[in-house]
Amino acid sequence: MRCEICGKTTTFGKKVAHDRMYINGRTPKKIKPNLQTMTIETPGGRKKIKVCTRCMRTMRKQKKV
Repeated sequence: MRCEICGKTTTFGKKVAHDRMYINGRTPKKIKPNLQTMTIETPGGRKKIKVCTRCMRTMRKQKKV
């Protein structure tokens, strides 16, 4: 799972359990990037790539200009 443009991949963190104002414990968790399949135009033809939504948005903005 990796964005083919920026290289964004899974990150790791901790899930914190709360009981009112006290912290009960921490357990590990994975935070996955929001990857979507997108078709782009290349000189050789069309190509499908996996892109994170941040890169997708940036590409659409650059296309309009």
